[in-house]
Amino acid sequence: MTFMLGIDTATTGCSVALMDGPTCLAERQTRMPRGQSEALTPMIDDIMKLAGVDFDRLDGIAVSRGPGAFTGLRIGLATARAMALSIAKPCIGITTFESLLMQAQQLVEIKQGTALLIAIESKRAEIFVGMYGSDGVPLSAPSAQRPEDIEIFGEGVSSLIIIGDASEKVESALNGKIDVRRIPEIEVPDAKIVATLGADFLGTPEHAPPTPFYLRPPDVSMPTKKQ
Repeated sequence: MTFMLGIDTATTGCSVALMDGPTCLAERQTRMPRGQSEALTPMIDDIMKLAGVDFDRLDGIAVSRGPGAFTGLRIGLATARAMALSIAKPCIGITTFESLLMQAQQLVEIKQGTALLIAIESKRAEIFVGMYGSDGVPLSAPSAQRPEDIEIFGEGVSSLIIIGDASEKVESALNGKIDVRRIPEIEVPDAKIVATLGADFLGTPEHAPPTPFYLRPPDVSMPTKKQ
């Protein structure tokens, strides 16, 4: 048995899942652009009780590390790291691109000549973009850019599958420029996938650190000094 707890609060959702190898023992997920700080811990407690598994039996905790919403990332990462420290187990960070890519590969067939574009909401004019070939290999470096400025990379790419919670924006911007298919069922990371990916790094957690992955600086302003 390998018990992995998966946590995602990186985008516009809140998702937790307890996996025993490939089997999901319990999960909770909901769409929420804010409020994860109040919802996350009760959701974790709920699935652990439902599965009848004590926290100290966990082999590790996997958490989404971005890119995504700055506040949501901090909530998920802080919770996962604190829990992992308390039970002396590895805490593993999985990017939102990695988990959404696996979700797409499990749900749809990505044929040769088709690229997969992952579009993640940033709550600003730019969105977070990752582009992959049919084999899952990145076609370009992850970036933050406006939907209308997105360029399609990859030799022989004639069509595009779009996923993520900003996919509708990209579909509107690229419609007419390339054959576009949006998958509305895949918008936010699934904690089951986060946990599954995390299990692969149990032996080498240093290769998947639970640190935030930013593609743009957080919108934080320093307080002005009073005169």
